[in-house]
Amino acid sequence: MSIKPLERRRVSPEESRAAALAAARDLLTREGAAAVTLQAVAARVGRTHANLLHHFGSAAGLQRALAEEIARTVSSSIESAIEQRRRGEGSERQVIDAMFEAFRREGAGELIGWVALTRQREALEPVIATIERIIRVMRAAGDVRPVDRMTLSLTLLAIGDSLAGEEIARACGLDRSAIREVAVAQIEGLAGAPLRD
Repeated sequence: MSIKPLERRRVSPEESRAAALAAARDLLTREGAAAVTLQAVAARVGRTHANLLHHFGSAAGLQRALAEEIARTVSSSIESAIEQRRRGEGSERQVIDAMFEAFRREGAGELIGWVALTRQREALEPVIATIERIIRVMRAAGDVRPVDRMTLSLTLLAIGDSLAGEEIARACGLDRSAIREVAVAQIEGLAGAPLRD
């Protein structure tokens, strides 16, 4: 994805903020969480460091806004897969795959890891709210299984997979797809029954 600098014309605060978040997201997926700095984002969008401080308040504010955006995207992917399953158009395995893919595609695992390691845990609030919402959605649909424990297991595995799944699987002499098979087995163990199709 190519991020074009904003033209020098006056842009609305919303446009400026959206462009900065798009640049931050691109930096995250291409270069990693440590590359998401106010200076790097400002350079990508043709704005000043001071301009970004105006919109986000600090680097932590930028990271929180990025976490909110990623949490929305991840949540949307997972909730869409859950809804398809509910309508009989998808399987529970597809819900698991949607979670793993969303974390990997969006760079969510890396952002979560980096935020946690730099002790800016307040930036994790959007992710926490998303997880809580997914559990509420599943319970509201009448799911009597331990969806809290199932979600905990899946989320931690998806984070780990997006951070170093390929390398760890290779070190174990396994294909990366084995991680999802482990996830399925854990969910079935927690649920006390095979996954529903």
